[in-house]
Amino acid sequence: MAAAAALAMSIVAAAGCAKQGGGLLGLAPSGNGVAYVDVDTLVQAHPLHSELQALDDQITLLDTQSAAPPQAVTPQQRDAQAALERDLQSAEAQFEQDMLKKRAYYQAQEQAALASIQSSALGQSSQPGGVLGGMQRQFADQMRELNVSGQKTLDAYRTSLFKEDAAHLRGVQQLLAADVRAKVRAKDSQLGASETAYQVQLAHQDQDQRLNLETKLENLSLSPQDRSQYAAQLQDIETREEYLTNQLKTKDNATLAAYEQSLQKDAAARFDAERTATEKETNAKLAARQSELNVSFRSQAAKLSGRFNQQLTDVNKTLSTDPQVQRKAQDIMSRTQSQYEADAASAMASYRDTRKALVDKYSAIAHMQFQDDQAIQAQIDGIAAQRRDLYAKILDQVQTQVREAAQQRGLAIVFDSVAGAGSAVDITDQVAKAVAALPSATPSPAPSGG
Repeated sequence: MAAAAALAMSIVAAAGCAKQGGGLLGLAPSGNGVAYVDVDTLVQAHPLHSELQALDDQITLLDTQSAAPPQAVTPQQRDAQAALERDLQSAEAQFEQDMLKKRAYYQAQEQAALASIQSSALGQSSQPGGVLGGMQRQFADQMRELNVSGQKTLDAYRTSLFKEDAAHLRGVQQLLAADVRAKVRAKDSQLGASETAYQVQLAHQDQDQRLNLETKLENLSLSPQDRSQYAAQLQDIETREEYLTNQLKTKDNATLAAYEQSLQKDAAARFDAERTATEKETNAKLAARQSELNVSFRSQAAKLSGRFNQQLTDVNKTLSTDPQVQRKAQDIMSRTQSQYEADAASAMASYRDTRKALVDKYSAIAHMQFQDDQAIQAQIDGIAAQRRDLYAKILDQVQTQVREAAQQRGLAIVFDSVAGAGSAVDITDQVAKAVAALPSATPSPAPSGG
């Protein structure tokens, strides 16, 4: 990995380490020369470069191992590999769930401890969520109660209006029904009178013929043949009158039914119109009442909100200006964080042991060595972190030697690469000798297999 990449366009200054705009560092005011160094060469000259290279080699090896995992060939190996992947996924899911529970547990512990401190500082009894949580719950309860109260008021008003509307519409329905019945009775009476008059008219028309036949039938000397003939004629008169009367009644019944149907249709239309008008009026009343309640709710909610915000401001001011409260809170958060990190590290170690045990188990079953890509990546990350720390340490010491060389030679500017140096002097060899003469530091610990 090229060392110049980490120092891209940076310049080492002799009189200080503050970076200047454009990638330059200001040196001693008395300096007037310009020089450059090859940072990669200086890093390679450092006594710890071999350790840096060893870390790079380990990362390369692990990358190669991860890129070319062993391949399952036999059915037994493929089954074992599938079972391993399944169990590894299950272990990962369980680990993530456990970590979520741990995080929630420590957060709850921290919140409870902070709540106790806050309550004590404000002279109040401890409560779940602390003073601020209690205030928020109280405010939420008040807002909810205000909303429920307004809804109950509107529901009661709506129920009252619907009850009035139902009674009104029942009355309208009864009046319309009574009107229909009265008109039907009047029409029936009118048609009945017409039928009676028609019956009288028929009887009057047949009166002379009927009396003549009845007189003849009273003659005791009539022959059976004549008596039968006169009786038949008299019956024909009765039958004809009855037929004509029934024909008129049938016609009148149809007329009465059509008239009643027309009345019912008109009554239904009038009822629907009244119902629509009533619903429109009721909806307008409900909308007006809803508007009134909304105005009242906003006004009361604004008062509650203002009071809550003022209380919140007062409490926050009291807590934020109390150094003892701040110190205790910081102690609690630091202690909780440390406990959580220790517990998380233990859980991570156990999780890695579980994954390793699964790999060993199924490797034995398959008679081949499986690998855990997650474990390999963890190794790579750990080694990369060690390399970053070591490289930063080496680079810091290199920059110190560059500054000292620049001060000795009265240089104003030192570039970190040949590119753009122009007529600058190359002091790489001088600095490299100084870097190589640095005492060897204690080697970093070898990375673990986890």
